[in-house]
Amino acid sequence: MCRGSRCAKHRDLAITGEQRFRFASLMSLAADDAALPDDPEFRSAFMAYVEWGTRLAMHNAQPSADVAPHAPVPRWGWGEAPPYVP
Repeated sequence: MCRGSRCAKHRDLAITGEQRFRFASLMSLAADDAALPDDPEFRSAFMAYVEWGTRLAMHNAQPSADVAPHAPVPRWGWGEAPPYVP
């Protein structure tokens, strides 16, 4: 679940698309630096999670965002997760 304090960390930061993209790019480089598995399936899943998280953070960071106080957060794993449905 997206607990109030976790969502609140991004509230009113007004994260831009450029900042979101930069963070996601740095996460990819950090995965290389941390020697995370480099097989395509793992990296695809990892970056999909990063993309999802950064887009959600950017949305929640806008001053007018309607943040769901207990929105679900997908669990990390190798299986497929269903899409978030509010």
